[in-house]
Amino acid sequence: MKAGILFEPRDIRLDEARDPVIGPDEVLLQSSRAGICGTDLHIFRGEFENRVPYPAILGHEFGGLVVEAGKNVTDFKTGDRVVVDPVISCHACPACLSGHINACQTLKLLGVDLDGGYGEYVAAPVNRVFSLPEIIPMDHAPMVEMYALGHHILSRGQVQPGETIVILGAGKLGLSILDVLCHSANPGITFVTDFQPYRLDAARKLGADYTININSTDPVEKVLELTDGLGVDCVIEAVGHYHLAEGQEAPLAQAVKMIRSGGRIVTAGLGEQLSEVHFKTMVLKEARIIASRVTRGEFPRAIQMMSRGLLHPDLLITHQMPLEAISEAFDLVNEEDPETVKVILEL
Repeated sequence: MKAGILFEPRDIRLDEARDPVIGPDEVLLQSSRAGICGTDLHIFRGEFENRVPYPAILGHEFGGLVVEAGKNVTDFKTGDRVVVDPVISCHACPACLSGHINACQTLKLLGVDLDGGYGEYVAAPVNRVFSLPEIIPMDHAPMVEMYALGHHILSRGQVQPGETIVILGAGKLGLSILDVLCHSANPGITFVTDFQPYRLDAARKLGADYTININSTDPVEKVLELTDGLGVDCVIEAVGHYHLAEGQEAPLAQAVKMIRSGGRIVTAGLGEQLSEVHFKTMVLKEARIIASRVTRGEFPRAIQMMSRGLLHPDLLITHQMPLEAISEAFDLVNEEDPETVKVILEL
């Protein structure tokens, strides 16, 4: 089969790979669309070398058509449109046995630890495969995973209707969270921070009440001003690797100052940088910092919202490119152009 293969850091290109073979409880699907996300970029840059062996077929946000079903599979047949939840857990470690399958001690992801959606064909366990309704265009299939992430992060933050929320970062993840937040959780007031006008404009289109350009405005001061000094119920850190504006602190440190007493912080970014946090402030507020990793069964919820037209993937998808141009696509994402948000590969 043809596949976009990462041979070493920053060397990803179209080549031939062995066709996958399915087991009795798996389905073989022909990948149709696959997204490039922040994790893919980190792997491309060589930041996952201790985890991802080369050559690697990435792509954990993908959908396509079933071409073969294992002998024990009864729910899917050839030609079915599907998306795949890439999270594969052991179901035996303490985390899994407590229902925390996304924190599995030996967690593996299709498209990270195992071959994924940048290959023409993908083998997937049937329990990680979900029907994609006809009403959802295949172009939008990779966004199911992103919106499932948004649901999971909001769930981790225990976000309730009417609450005030800050999202730090208006990249792929931040905008996906915002889309789900504004069209399912009925927030009271939403703030989004970033330094790119294009992305802040997208946040406004998705429903953010206030957007704050950190290059011209101190986000902590602005949030406190607009909440009469009380702070917000929840801050979601979706920045990852951050670029500090002059005189400002790291996003997590900002979050500690932005939340109200008893407030919550959800950190979902995968940056390598260390952040200084004033924990005395955390203690005095009796606040919480909550980590969020991948998803935990939120695919059906994301699919349902997309089916009803409640979300806006076309505002996030800025580029669609053929798999043959995978090298150029990764170069585009690697440049971090502010007007490049979500890149979708067409197989």
